[in-house]
Amino acid sequence: MKVGLVSSKGGHLGQIKIIFTKEVIGKNEAVLITESEKKIKKEEKSFLGKFRTYYFKKDNLSFNPIEYLIATINLIRLYRKENISLIVTNGAQISIPAVIGAKLIGIKSIFIDTIIRVKTPNWSARFCYYFSDVFIVQHKSMMGKYGKKAIYRGGVL
Repeated sequence: MKVGLVSSKGGHLGQIKIIFTKEVIGKNEAVLITESEKKIKKEEKSFLGKFRTYYFKKDNLSFNPIEYLIATINLIRLYRKENISLIVTNGAQISIPAVIGAKLIGIKSIFIDTIIRVKTPNWSARFCYYFSDVFIVQHKSMMGKYGKKAIYRGGVL
């Protein structure tokens, strides 16, 4: 199985890298999809020394629906090119087109709410709640903030 790990730059990306070690990925393949301030499109073997990383323009989405549509189309193309069968994301702007794109072409998606959210939901998680196949919270108190679909099985980190 090939897993697409989608995360915004910064703390979200740091959490993805902590969760998805070589041991966790095991015999599966992975592709990291994140953001960069540089104009880098793709790096070979840059994630865990063996998996490709694709970069999207940092924070290009804002609240512009056209930008979200373009990002969704580009992510769908990438999912098909890489033959991704599951995406996992933990938030911020890129997670919204990532989850929508996956839903549109029948790829399962998992959203992991960030560990730092303990009292209020963030806007990307609120949106992805409706489109992701699995929605995981890392604090029991957050289950009631989202709804019945939210799953808590303990902290992921």
